[in-house]
Amino acid sequence: MSFLHPGYFLTFLALAPLIAMYLLKVRPTRKPVTAFFLWEAVFDQKKNTALFNRLRDLWSLLLLALALTAVTLALTEPQITGDRQKDLLLIIDHSASMNALDHGQSRLDAARKAATDILRGLNGNRQAAVASVGMDLRYESHFTTSPRTLLDAVRRIEPSDEPFRSEALANAVPPDMTIDQYRIILISDGCCAHEALDERIELIKIGTKQDNIGFVACDLQRLSDQPGQAGLYFRLASSFDRLVDTDVTLTWGPNDAIAKVIPVTVQPGINASEVYTLEAGEPGPWTATLGIDDALALDNRALMILQPQRPIRVQVVCDEPFFLTHSILAFARTSGDLTCVTDGADVVLASGVIPDAQQAVIFNPPEGTSWCGRFGSEVDRVRAQVQVQDHPVLRHCDIETLPFIGARQVELPEGSLVIAKNTDEVPLIYRVRDNERSALVINMDPQDSEFYYSAWFPVLVYNAAGTLMGRQQPLASAVPTGQSVEIPTLDLDNETTEVRINDQREAFRIHGQIYGPIRRIGFHSLNNRTGQWSFGADLFSPQETLLNNPETQTTANAIRRGRPMSVLLAGLAIALLLAEAILYHLRKVG
Repeated sequence: MSFLHPGYFLTFLALAPLIAMYLLKVRPTRKPVTAFFLWEAVFDQKKNTALFNRLRDLWSLLLLALALTAVTLALTEPQITGDRQKDLLLIIDHSASMNALDHGQSRLDAARKAATDILRGLNGNRQAAVASVGMDLRYESHFTTSPRTLLDAVRRIEPSDEPFRSEALANAVPPDMTIDQYRIILISDGCCAHEALDERIELIKIGTKQDNIGFVACDLQRLSDQPGQAGLYFRLASSFDRLVDTDVTLTWGPNDAIAKVIPVTVQPGINASEVYTLEAGEPGPWTATLGIDDALALDNRALMILQPQRPIRVQVVCDEPFFLTHSILAFARTSGDLTCVTDGADVVLASGVIPDAQQAVIFNPPEGTSWCGRFGSEVDRVRAQVQVQDHPVLRHCDIETLPFIGARQVELPEGSLVIAKNTDEVPLIYRVRDNERSALVINMDPQDSEFYYSAWFPVLVYNAAGTLMGRQQPLASAVPTGQSVEIPTLDLDNETTEVRINDQREAFRIHGQIYGPIRRIGFHSLNNRTGQWSFGADLFSPQETLLNNPETQTTANAIRRGRPMSVLLAGLAIALLLAEAILYHLRKVG
């Protein structure tokens, strides 16, 4: 125990006059009386009650002495030994696992209660700040001594669907303060890898071991070799200490029509993957639900979207269209991602000409000037060098081994993106835009290069068409919260996409090709010039689902909680004085 203001111990000196007031007796004054026998009865009664009166006076003296002691100790403000008197940064974990029920209340409620007790213990003598953490760190209140501001900040922290990211705590140390000036305390259930915490961050662990089962992975994809069928993949994790038998119910559509019921036996820990075939794989929203009531409800459902078949319509413009047409049919007959059309095309595939199209893939551009650039004479001894590694146009293609016979000198329009070039800086594959027109130019004669006979030829055509239509990556049926997705867009820089979550009325807009990181569980709908796209967002986090991390223990040093001891002592003094006032009243009356 330590005292902030030990000088107030001098108040104990007031005990001396208090004791003297009770112990010093007043000498009675002698008075003559005419009839002594009238006073004899009074003297006998006073003699019988003298001992009681002395005890009654000593009891009053004791009450007042205790009240004075309580007031003195309250003035000195006693503190718990080990509670370092520093400003405090209080961080509350509100990640998904904090939604778990623990003895009838959520872990987040328990964390808020613990934070409230700590803030009340500050008694306005120190500055404090309140922050929440999930995927990132968010300040709910900056440093202040106002108890109301801090307590309101704690109440504002809402539960989230986010996984915990320990790297978010890297911003917990304000740049304008040193660690010697304040303490950082994290209140969390310890479900994630807190062993990686900065040693300056103290942990208060809440929550106890709870039994829970949830999805940690789930996917639903169309089977290209079996028309009308779909493949379901999922993986479960369990914090139970025993085997648990339950069901996975698969439903489809807005009315949750039951499509399949799968009995499963779930083992402790992360289970092996399970794969099933659905005979009627209808596009649209699907939900997989676990038939169990456990500690955390967020991971008992997996929301998925089976994407509809939306092939890119490709038109061939060429004097000899045979090979170009068959490069399209190679995917039209298998995955169905491309289809060959004669009009109304999304992408025009051309060779030897510059088509007047919104989106075009151009082989062997002719000499002259166009919106795709100024093309000159042919180049000899071409050796390709990739400029943009891992570009989606080059996926599954070994471009550096191609001869690029027939390549021409090119003066590129401003803003062109060179994907591959030769050693003489001649662009061999590049993307160019002209207002709303966009083209991918492959600077080679595919016939002289014998590229038509290469297995990479249809793959390059497929990649180029998908890139122009913004479909570099197929949209997943389900995405974990905390991750981002690539949005199908026609213009990678200026495309605006409207986003709706669970058909909410208030939609919001994003710019660019990346949507995320995703923070909310639900069906996410994306709408832009390429059409409407949807996917499900789910927790899919083994650390959050397993709930228990027995290796993580509280590391926080002692800290004062609840009402300050000085307030309790002041209350005790008031109670003692009230008791003495009642006793005094009884003495006067009786």
